[in-house]
Amino acid sequence: MQVESVCETHLVLSIEGDERFLGNKEEGLIHGGVLSVLMDSACGSAAVIASPEPEVCPTVDLRMDHYRAAKVGKKIYCRAEVTHLARQIVFTEGLIWQDEAKPICKGTGTFMRLGAERTPKGFAEQIFGLTQETKA
Repeated sequence: MQVESVCETHLVLSIEGDERFLGNKEEGLIHGGVLSVLMDSACGSAAVIASPEPEVCPTVDLRMDHYRAAKVGKKIYCRAEVTHLARQIVFTEGLIWQDEAKPICKGTGTFMRLGAERTPKGFAEQIFGLTQETKA
């Protein structure tokens, strides 16, 4: 998985449409589980970056509506954004595509905010490469 872009409101992750991810060899289609992992990773990452301070946000629920299959040979993208940041829960939406004009699936994810007290020390540094100097 690769980060394509990140800003305060959303992010885009991608994954190669590699033959390793085949779910249907005859048709050359990507397994749906790969799309679920991409959606969960993108929406979960959006939840983490939307929090005032980076904190662990495990998945509570992930729901996806599939419109068409992803095909081998083209990069797969997922754009995710936070739709609501509550005290204990983060609500997100994501969209997966290979061709922007033809979405593959849409998803919604709900993530639990564990808070600073239950987030391991050094979490932000490990995830974002932050140091005391880069925080200032």
